[in-house]
Amino acid sequence: MVQISVSDLKSRPGSEIEFKTQAKWPYLITAAARIPILAPVRVSGRITNTGRLLVVKGQVATTLELTCDRCLEKFRYSAVVPLEEEYAAASQMLAGTGEDGEADEVRPLIGDFINLQPAVEEALILALPMKWLCRENCQGLCPRCGQNLNAGPCQCDDRTVDPRLAILAELLRQREGEN
Repeated sequence: MVQISVSDLKSRPGSEIEFKTQAKWPYLITAAARIPILAPVRVSGRITNTGRLLVVKGQVATTLELTCDRCLEKFRYSAVVPLEEEYAAASQMLAGTGEDGEADEVRPLIGDFINLQPAVEEALILALPMKWLCRENCQGLCPRCGQNLNAGPCQCDDRTVDPRLAILAELLRQREGEN
């Protein structure tokens, strides 16, 4: 769990504190997968008391183990993502809307600690690429035999036969077999 003590900061509007912490998590859990985390999750940044909110601005860094969508090989993905969140006491969360008329997304501040873990998990999930590729030019798998084409070509017959002529090709194979 990533928690930062803000007991002094809460009582001093306009002040800031810097923080640097790390935590060891086994997995990042998404709706579709449990992604192994290979390195400690490092979080650093600054917390500012604006008088109404505690604003966290920082950075999250770790290494994840993803599975390539083309070749199904596991690979390391270094994630370095920005972190920006707002926290407020429950009494101040009723305040409502921001400058653009949208409802503010403010996380609750409970006690004298900010629990950054949900915000860090969300930042990492949002930073994941849409398509997980071990490298940009990944060849993927052969659709016929399943050979990983990054390791080398497969032995499949890559000649394409027009389906309208497939029966003739079969007749030729049978005729060659008779000889």
